[in-house]
Amino acid sequence: MKQHKHSVTFSLTLLLLVTLLSSVLCAPVSAAAVNLTGVMDAHAYADESISADTVLPYRIYLPDALSPYFPAGADNASIVPDSADTDSTAEPAETEAVTDAPAAPQTPPEGTTYGLFIWLHDEDCRGNDNTAQIADDAKNGLMNAFLTDAARANDTIILAPQCPADTTWTDNDGVLLDILTSLVQNQLSILNIDPTRILIGGISMGAEAGYELIEAQTEAGAMQIAAAYLVAGVTDNTVASEADAAPYLDTDIYAFLSENDSVTPSDSVRALADTLITTYGCTFRYAVYPDLGHEIWHQAFAEGDHIASFLATNAPVTETVMEPVETEATEDTAPVEETPAETEAVTESVETEQLENEPLSIAGIEITSALIAYVILGAACILAVILLLTGLVKNSKVR
Repeated sequence: MKQHKHSVTFSLTLLLLVTLLSSVLCAPVSAAAVNLTGVMDAHAYADESISADTVLPYRIYLPDALSPYFPAGADNASIVPDSADTDSTAEPAETEAVTDAPAAPQTPPEGTTYGLFIWLHDEDCRGNDNTAQIADDAKNGLMNAFLTDAARANDTIILAPQCPADTTWTDNDGVLLDILTSLVQNQLSILNIDPTRILIGGISMGAEAGYELIEAQTEAGAMQIAAAYLVAGVTDNTVASEADAAPYLDTDIYAFLSENDSVTPSDSVRALADTLITTYGCTFRYAVYPDLGHEIWHQAFAEGDHIASFLATNAPVTETVMEPVETEATEDTAPVEETPAETEAVTESVETEQLENEPLSIAGIEITSALIAYVILGAACILAVILLLTGLVKNSKVR
């Protein structure tokens, strides 16, 4: 009798364990663009030398190695204090002691530098909550590309500013872009950022801002951009001389457009790209989708080869020490003529690319981790029911 009771108890216990296992396996996973190790609290950066009343909210995501040096709540931006005149002869006013002030950031060790990726959102993510610019996971596919690439996640800092409501990145002569540049310059030494490894990405309004930042590279104090991934943007930049083309010479540009985009027509970017490619040999890759309308970021962030190439631009450079090779000098050595690198042909239309890492499928059924979990769960449930019924039958026979 006791043996059959133990059998029933075991079966019920197994069924309970199966239920708990299923709840763990099937639990939703938080989007990587929102839950990040090293995310810093909300900040606002102001630069009164640029604007006395404009503040730029932003978030910074840090690699694990940097996180301990900037505890949650630490303000790693030098906020410009009020410039109001103070009476040096007046007695200082009594102020209450601040008990919840954030811990001051420490200085990271020298020797290791990090790349920087700046994400510029579209109009829908404007505001002053310092959240909307990272909340839409579909639009943040480029950020996720960094976070899911192990090498880049460990050596890249992500900066995600938020454009305030009722304005754009380029309004008021680009004052927000000036403040953003000031913020980046402020952070170069604090966060050990390599100034040659700055990348930008943007969609729609953010892509338009990206073209402006590239155009400004030859100006004093501007940040230098190694590569840009710009989706569904427009530009009024034109190139009519070598001086006009200079800002684009050292920046790899990946542009994605749509033939029937009524919000940001493709004509302006295509004209700029064609001139830079054919006349000045710039690295300007662009693709024009035939009929996807304005919201093409879903496809643009699924372009596996282009994403991989863009990420590789931000990879750290490993210096290799080469031993000098002794050669005999010759008097009649002809000078070596360098030939310009060939540029890629302009793509007028692009079909949907299949990513290299396609999911495994059997008989047309896609094998995913969720499917495997459900199969294991079903088998365990069947086993538990069989054991339970067997125990009950044996228990009734004994009676």
